[in-house]
Amino acid sequence: MAPQRSLLQGAFLLPFLVSSISAFPYNTNSDANSKARDLNLNLLKPRSHFPTLFKRQNTTFTPANTNPSSNPGTRLGCYRDDSASSRLLPTSFTASDTLTLEACAVFCSSSPYFGVEYGRECWCASSSSGFSPTSPSTLAAKVSDTDCSFPCAGNNDQTCGAGERIEVYTNALYRPPMNAQVPGFDYLGCYRESSPRLLPNSLLGDDTLTTAKCAAYCTNLSFPYFGLEYGRECWCGVSPPFDSQKVPETECSMTCAGAPDQICGAGNRINVYEKQMETPADVGDYRYQGCYTDSPVTGEKSLTGKVTYDAAMTLDKCRMTCEKDGYPYFGTEYGSQCFCGTKLYDGPENDDVSDDEDDYPPRALKVLDRECSMRCGGDATNMTNCGDANRLSVYWNGEVSEARNLDSDELEDADLPGWFYSGCHRDDVAQRILTGPSTRSNDMTVETCVGFCNTRGFTYAGLEYQTECYCGNAMDSVNLDEVDGSQCEELCSGDAEEYCGGPRRLSLYTLRNIR
Repeated sequence: MAPQRSLLQGAFLLPFLVSSISAFPYNTNSDANSKARDLNLNLLKPRSHFPTLFKRQNTTFTPANTNPSSNPGTRLGCYRDDSASSRLLPTSFTASDTLTLEACAVFCSSSPYFGVEYGRECWCASSSSGFSPTSPSTLAAKVSDTDCSFPCAGNNDQTCGAGERIEVYTNALYRPPMNAQVPGFDYLGCYRESSPRLLPNSLLGDDTLTTAKCAAYCTNLSFPYFGLEYGRECWCGVSPPFDSQKVPETECSMTCAGAPDQICGAGNRINVYEKQMETPADVGDYRYQGCYTDSPVTGEKSLTGKVTYDAAMTLDKCRMTCEKDGYPYFGTEYGSQCFCGTKLYDGPENDDVSDDEDDYPPRALKVLDRECSMRCGGDATNMTNCGDANRLSVYWNGEVSEARNLDSDELEDADLPGWFYSGCHRDDVAQRILTGPSTRSNDMTVETCVGFCNTRGFTYAGLEYQTECYCGNAMDSVNLDEVDGSQCEELCSGDAEEYCGGPRRLSLYTLRNIR
């Protein structure tokens, strides 16, 4: 054994070899998304380490300790590793004159497998390298244990392969990368990327990216969602990803550039996290009720009173608009829309919040608060939510409104005998269904409008859009175009307890014995 050891020691003194476990990592990772490695390092060819010299060693060396007490991993066997273009363990490489099995396990701690070769070389195989101990090619490369006969440079009681022979171990230090847990966020899953992007805001590209760094980046910009992609990309967003684009977790397989124990998406795959929602605060005297679905159809909205639009919408701006006109409900939608209502058409399955008496099929179904996560357009702090697409952030103040259409007894008490409410009808600004005289007033009430038409001898009176009053003696065929009463629930500008139609909708009153 002495001549062999002397020869090995002389070989290890060659100045062009790497001299420490941490120096000159050799990485042959061919992943398309990885950064190109330093060209000088790529020129390092461990296979050129005096192969002729090693091939001349014919002395048989029996492995002295194939399972050291420190247990760096489970030994799988000795394998041929004689192809310069296709290493058995291809992910990364280092060489050291103090190499031990334990040191190689540490160097390859982000890989499930490590191997030792030539007495001083350490090779790693990542989970994406393609190495499998049960693959046909690996099984075909397995050779006798006596072929791996070189003592490890840092521990003569261990063997570290031989010339073109590598001993492969499972790595006891390896921990599979996982989706990191981030305080204050919930992990939603792995999603297929799309165009437009699922989380389209504020890309951060970082070669030291970690999940925590991405979370901090998007949180500082007040975004409730963040996602990791391609190992080094961080994306932010205001809305959740589509469930239809959720894919199996295995499709997000890249590790984070700054944390090999964490998952950061993959090509066109993004790991998405959502900020845990705190219950929104009350606004003035209005208490938060929840996030509700809304219909995109005008005549089937969940809140059917006054509507306003403002790119600089805030919760308080919507509150004041609805409160001023006497509405007990307000809701914000899509960051810029404000809806008022006397009722929330939620249906009995949501505990009948609005006392709608089941007059109409439920439109407002309560959903998770996270579905109302679009920021209010006028909130400079970017911290409050104003619904989302077809989602209402709903607030309520006090008892449900007593607003109503007046019955014939109430009209008779107002010296308008014979008049009665006859439904909600569609109107057209280009061709009014009541073509007689009209009036507008910021103090409009049902009594005011019916009285105005009655004194002028007309048999129909219609109230529209809170302030408008129309008279007529005929309605032609439009009389058949009656719609459900929920479309005529804007409050009269002069009395918050009475309905005065809606946009292009008439609350129609008729003089008895005319129809």
